[in-house]
Amino acid sequence: MPRYFGLDLHKDYVHGCEWITGVEKGRHFRFPNTPEARQRFVSVDIDQASRVAIEVTGNAFQIHDLLSPVAGQVVMANPVEMKRLGSGRHTDRVDAERLAKMLALGTVPAVWVPPHEIREMRDLVCLREQLVRQRIRSQNEAKGVLGRNGYSLARNSDIRKWLASHSRDIRIGEADLAIAVSIVRMLNCIDEEIRATESEIARRAMSNPKIHLLMSITGVGLIAASLIWARLGDASRFRSPKAVVRYAGLDPSVLQSGEEDRRGHISKNGASDLRRVLVQAFYQVALHDSETLGKFFHRKEKHLGRKRAVIATARILLIVAWAMLLTGEPYRSLKSTRYTQKLKAVRQQAGELHKPHVALDKALCESCSLLTRSRTDHSIQAEAAA
Repeated sequence: MPRYFGLDLHKDYVHGCEWITGVEKGRHFRFPNTPEARQRFVSVDIDQASRVAIEVTGNAFQIHDLLSPVAGQVVMANPVEMKRLGSGRHTDRVDAERLAKMLALGTVPAVWVPPHEIREMRDLVCLREQLVRQRIRSQNEAKGVLGRNGYSLARNSDIRKWLASHSRDIRIGEADLAIAVSIVRMLNCIDEEIRATESEIARRAMSNPKIHLLMSITGVGLIAASLIWARLGDASRFRSPKAVVRYAGLDPSVLQSGEEDRRGHISKNGASDLRRVLVQAFYQVALHDSETLGKFFHRKEKHLGRKRAVIATARILLIVAWAMLLTGEPYRSLKSTRYTQKLKAVRQQAGELHKPHVALDKALCESCSLLTRSRTDHSIQAEAAA
């Protein structure tokens, strides 16, 4: 007789419920969320008669990999859909028991479990995005320090280049200067880590023909192609273009009740990083593509306006990428020269992975010399005033 398990994962522990058809109450249990405790649970409680449902969160995929060879079935539940189906009560016991009973009834809203290489690519691209955000925050902090001292920088200006070109003219307090130089050192470190992460992504992309295929789209580079592939994965799991668009949250929101039927803004229910990279890639498409996607954007811009045309083009770009992954056919308006340059750049990035951090060391030395030189200038001014 099959036994149904629902596992509610938390950072420090896992709450589980075992439910058998015909039994009125399930058996609840709890064990630490550690490798040893998880292995002990698998070896004691799980066999081929076991069916396990896990809500996707935290280390759910790692537990899935541990259970899959032993259990008869392992289902990963969509947390958004599970929340919608909830009764309002939200406790460990309720959540675990609901998972077990829904698994027995075959009503668990399951999600696709990506292979290891796709998960790792997702993690790498996510790390790069976090580093880029940290770089923007650090830039804004440095501009704030200079702004309160009367130095106004343009929106897109590089704080390091500005400090290098004004190092002899700048007059701010030692504390603020130390803060600015510290931020510069952080920016140098962040840039170096971004380059290292991009090199690792490029190394993995070198042996991935699907990423090469997506890079044939005008305006789609290494990072965009890697993220699109990592998010879509197996293209055959989407039954139609509408399903792909819905997965990215680029489908229009619908308000329908009685006589009312309205289509609003995009739903934004899907992967936010996929939407963001599609919109970013669009700007390159509009700039460089004079064929299919470029013509589509300019045609839509006349009828819908720029903002709506951007979303419409991003939606078509996603559908084109999905169709390419499905058929293996390159972008029909491929620019061979530009495509060759992209692949060459990927090879160069992949080769920089294990190079010593010469550029970082040089930048750190320049930052230290800037601080030393400024302190010397302040000392000379103080002696002259005395």
